[in-house]
Amino acid sequence: MPLRSAPLPRMAGRLSFMRAQTKTICDVGPGDLAVLGIPFEDTSAPHAGQSLAPRALRETSVYFGWHANPQFSHPVDIEARQDIQTHGLHERLCDLGDIPPGPEETIEADLGAAASRISRKGACAVMLGGSDRLSATVQNALQNCQTAQLGGTPRDPRDFHIAPLPTGFATPSKSEFTATLAGLPRWRDRSKPLFVRFDLSVFETSLSALCDRPRLGGCDLDTVTQCLGALGQYGVSAIMLTGLNPNRPGMGVVKVGQRLMVTALLAFIYARLGYGIDHPGRQTPKENGPT
Repeated sequence: MPLRSAPLPRMAGRLSFMRAQTKTICDVGPGDLAVLGIPFEDTSAPHAGQSLAPRALRETSVYFGWHANPQFSHPVDIEARQDIQTHGLHERLCDLGDIPPGPEETIEADLGAAASRISRKGACAVMLGGSDRLSATVQNALQNCQTAQLGGTPRDPRDFHIAPLPTGFATPSKSEFTATLAGLPRWRDRSKPLFVRFDLSVFETSLSALCDRPRLGGCDLDTVTQCLGALGQYGVSAIMLTGLNPNRPGMGVVKVGQRLMVTALLAFIYARLGYGIDHPGRQTPKENGPT
């Protein structure tokens, strides 16, 4: 049989986030995005299954693989009718694999050490999975960091919160969200590391069945994408994706949750790499090259 020279089928080959190259922390460079899986249960969650989140998010990200992998044809912006050049993303996005299993203290130590090393290299850790306790581990590793939290339960009034609504509160209006986001430049202290907690519960009520802790109120996909795109411009040291439980009943519901998180995360990835776009499908002069 001759060797394959054409692109691999979408689901073939070694699984990595968006078909990115695999690396070790030693190989991560300044400005890189390093994906790290955290396949462990949130023991405070009402249902088991969050340990499956890293693999589920990687599987969903494969549908966006052409953004990162040059063996695929370049994506096309349908609105602008132009190709999107993505070579820079392939060079700067990598997958480090998962934190290995072990005692809880060892897992926390490994996670903290990884977050600290990636931050010191001037890179950004993209952490798939996690919990309240593990997010606190990352915060401690990024000494004196600021935290921006999308969804979830607010823990510190000094954090920047987007839709941290307890059950029973009204959905924030567009004007309220715009006002909150407008305060981001005043809140951000660029002398400190920035940690982002992106919880699935940030999404609006109609999608609340996607997570273990549904709540009334929240944001639509466009709003979350806009927020992550804005945060990505502020030198984020680590972002953690939490709240997804692929073990929830209903395959369609689960798949929607995975697609929501990966689609919104793509805006963050582009912004963190400095492409300066409003949404993942918009071509920019930096991607086009000199004019």
